[in-house]
Amino acid sequence: PRPAPPISSASPGVMALQRSDSMASGSSVIIAAEELRQRYVRHLGRDDGRDFQTNAHKMTSQNLANALKAKLSANCKCDTGPCGLKAGQAASSQKLHGHNRITPPKRENPWVKLMKLTFTGVFNVLLWSCVAAEVALIVFYQEEVKEGQPEKEADFVTPSLLSFVIVSAALLQWYTEMQAEALLDSLTAMQSKKQVRVVRQKDDGSRDEKNLDPDELVPGDVIFLEAGMKIPADVRIVYCADETQVDNSALTGESMPEVRTTVPASEDTPAPSATNLAFFGTSVLQGSATGVVFATGDCTMLGKIASAIAGGRTKSTLEVQIEHFVHTIAGVAVAVGLLSLWANLSSPIPRQPQQILENAASALFAQVPEGLLPTVTISLLIASQQMEKRNVLIRKLDAIETLGCVSIICSDKTGTLTSGEMTATDVVLPDGTRYTIDELMQLQSEAPATSTELLTCGLLNNGAKVEGSTAHGQAAMQRLHSKSSMAANEWTETWKLIGSPTEVAILRASIDVLGGSHVWHDMRVKYPTKFEIPFNSDNKWMLTVHAPQDVAYKADKRPYKVIVKGAPERVLDLCDRCGVQDMTPDLRRRIDTMLQELMSEGRRVLCLATKTVQLPAGHGFEGSKLDNLNFDLKTGLSFCGLIGIEDPPKEGVREAVAAAHQAGVRVIMVTGDHPETAKAIARRLGIAPEENDKFTAVTGSQIDKMMPNGDDFLGEEQDAAIMDFWHTCVTKTCVFARVSPIHKQVIVQAYQQLGGREGTGEVVAMTGDGVNDAPALKQAQVGLAMGIRGTDVAKDAADIVLLDDNFASIIQGMEQGRLAAVNLQKSIMYTLCSKIPQVAPTFAELLGVPQALKVTHVLLVDIGTDIVTAIAYALQASEADLMHSVPRPMSERLVGWKVLMYSYGYFGWMQMACCWATFFLVPGIQDLMSVPSEEWTAEEELVDVRGMTAYYWALVAGQLAAAVCTTTKSQSLFSYGLPNGALNVCIVFEVALALAAVYWAPMQGMFQTASLGWQSIALPVGLALVLCLVEEARKAIVRPSGGKPGY
Repeated sequence: PRPAPPISSASPGVMALQRSDSMASGSSVIIAAEELRQRYVRHLGRDDGRDFQTNAHKMTSQNLANALKAKLSANCKCDTGPCGLKAGQAASSQKLHGHNRITPPKRENPWVKLMKLTFTGVFNVLLWSCVAAEVALIVFYQEEVKEGQPEKEADFVTPSLLSFVIVSAALLQWYTEMQAEALLDSLTAMQSKKQVRVVRQKDDGSRDEKNLDPDELVPGDVIFLEAGMKIPADVRIVYCADETQVDNSALTGESMPEVRTTVPASEDTPAPSATNLAFFGTSVLQGSATGVVFATGDCTMLGKIASAIAGGRTKSTLEVQIEHFVHTIAGVAVAVGLLSLWANLSSPIPRQPQQILENAASALFAQVPEGLLPTVTISLLIASQQMEKRNVLIRKLDAIETLGCVSIICSDKTGTLTSGEMTATDVVLPDGTRYTIDELMQLQSEAPATSTELLTCGLLNNGAKVEGSTAHGQAAMQRLHSKSSMAANEWTETWKLIGSPTEVAILRASIDVLGGSHVWHDMRVKYPTKFEIPFNSDNKWMLTVHAPQDVAYKADKRPYKVIVKGAPERVLDLCDRCGVQDMTPDLRRRIDTMLQELMSEGRRVLCLATKTVQLPAGHGFEGSKLDNLNFDLKTGLSFCGLIGIEDPPKEGVREAVAAAHQAGVRVIMVTGDHPETAKAIARRLGIAPEENDKFTAVTGSQIDKMMPNGDDFLGEEQDAAIMDFWHTCVTKTCVFARVSPIHKQVIVQAYQQLGGREGTGEVVAMTGDGVNDAPALKQAQVGLAMGIRGTDVAKDAADIVLLDDNFASIIQGMEQGRLAAVNLQKSIMYTLCSKIPQVAPTFAELLGVPQALKVTHVLLVDIGTDIVTAIAYALQASEADLMHSVPRPMSERLVGWKVLMYSYGYFGWMQMACCWATFFLVPGIQDLMSVPSEEWTAEEELVDVRGMTAYYWALVAGQLAAAVCTTTKSQSLFSYGLPNGALNVCIVFEVALALAAVYWAPMQGMFQTASLGWQSIALPVGLALVLCLVEEARKAIVRPSGGKPGY
């Protein structure tokens, strides 16, 4: 049973708590645990058991501690005095929540799994039935030999070869599935194993500080975090040093460090975005902190993700198609086998039981495409190598065909649709004019002086740093300090900026516009920083004070330059001047208008203002907010301008989105970003329409109210309001913003179960890079992980990895996937063409026709030649522009009635006619029809062997014609050209193998063939050419109907 969730989620017992017999026993520990459970519900609400939810980030530190019955010191640092849980409380919490570890998944014994893959499933049962029938024939045959019947060699080739094919296919599938289990191993590896410093209280109330194993932590424990530690549970930060940073990349995929604070978050802040929480599996980069554990084990964010991943994977479209195809072929094969059995039993010609069994087994066997699974697997392997050239790495082979069927792409924004790097793009100056950074760089010395002032303030009031990392970089640093100029390429090649994304964006723009890298050093020397108030959520601004070095001043007073940068609404309220003039209502309205314009375009906007104050030299600056500063900031502050920052769209993404739309694929943005920012980027990329609809963008808070009952939309009865909401979402919504990991999974489920024509469902691809994306990646039919920014867990959960993290690569991969599906369809169609001529001899025997084909000949065609030729279709070029048509609907079968009609009702019959024509023209064959086989002489038996060989050779020639004809569906071979080089080589190989079977003595003995005259060799070749001409006529007829490839 799942342990009861802590503060992050009330347990199922919250909803309907029933005391067990052990609770009723009066155990003080269990009673205390029961009280804790009720306390959690009262203070922190309830949970749906599926998503990660908590109120811990919205509570003050003391309120949280009270809810958990933990004691904090007055300053919350907890470095002295009694703090944390009492021993009895910790024991109760341990009883309630269990150990702090993620429940490992239940795994099937690998050998049992291999046995199931080998011996179960409709297709395998059918193949093993053929093996059993062949073995039974050998047993019957051996019994006949003991009774003195004419001695013949038993056929061990057929059952041995077929068994090898079955076991090989099972081993390949088993290996693939074993590799996939690495996903949950990666999650387990994220759990900390090092001991954690914890403070608790002894029973007498005294301080008890000790090191504990991470799995002994319970909600309410007060722990100490230091740089380099892996965070052992979900923790609420109650105290931290300045600039304490955590690395959440293992969880979110975002590589930038994140600063932690202790300030309670607002009501609308989702837990994953809260700066006062630290999550299980992430790590501390710098600084130190004191935290209160509020969730452990399966109830942490990582635990919820692990629970979501533990379920079964959604079947790929190829799995569904192959399953349908196998059931169809199995039905046909069994029906043909039973029909043959009935015909043999009803025949006026008396037959031995082993003959009846042999005929029925041969009829069934002839309809089974023994080489199907190896053909599909190896064809997909070839396609995967071709896709890798397009920066698309295939981890699960069946995803290739599924990618071609995708009708919905749910894409993350940051790093996939956008560059993943914040960039300053625009400035608004005090007079209300707007410039792009590129325009200012082009203007250079002609740029307005106010723009220089604005960017100088942006450079000085900035926490980002310049860092060089190579010997060449150190030499460049020396030149930088000596104020020598540096080339632009030297800057980009040898330097990097370290700091928050926003600060780096402003610093990079300032350096680019102001003249190069040396400006950074010049300004730092010219305006040394004397005082600083870092940005915090209370002030919403950052303040720096600088002492200009190039101005004269009196002994008692000197000028100081004060710069404020922060949220526009806060900084503008402090400004009573705008540039060199007073701030008037008209100027303020103009600035507000430009501010709204930037924000509507998805920019994050910062406002900068400055003033000069005259204070004594060496003045000791103090204060942390507007009310306690020891210098005046309430008057004289002048507005410098606005800087617009964004994570810009990647180059080529807009064109890729347009290509997706042209191919009938919708692109949906799924992001944790602000809805307005997400909508602006979506409009620029062509994902969202310009007109606004209330369902254009849906937020996580809206989804929270409309979560489905149960695990999906089909398992339990859903409220009408929930279904109406999601039906509207899957048809109208273009952007899902502020979403959690489980929201992403539900969004994918909605498209899969409620989308598509008449609600038949969509085929969904999902992109992601963090552990938090793993549930959605696994839920989607195609999970696409980022190769550069992606975490190991995301890559393990995904079917495909984008090596260049580029959305455009998805579209290229989709085109290759569609081509792979078309070629696979042609390959199967080619393979099935031989089934009619393979089964015909079994029924012809009932009419007195001599045996025309043996099971070994069928195997020689199906496995010896057809597999290799069928695989070569994977290299076939497209005969049409596949990206100008809609994806194949889920209801349309890869092997539908048109394919079956072509193979079984058209080309197969022509092949059969050619085979019989060749067979009956073998000298002496027709004479055998009047003599019972038991009375044949050795010469007559040799004639029958020649007839069978001729039939086999004609079948091979017919398959050569099929290989050529099925390379196109409607395009003439005279315009398309010969098949690809690999297929040409395979055709030559097929001819060589067939001729070896006819003329080479060792193969003659193994497959019971005999040498043929040139007439028997030439006739099938001529008939094969006739088949090709007939097929050209058919293609000429179907082309005018629209030219769309198809049958």
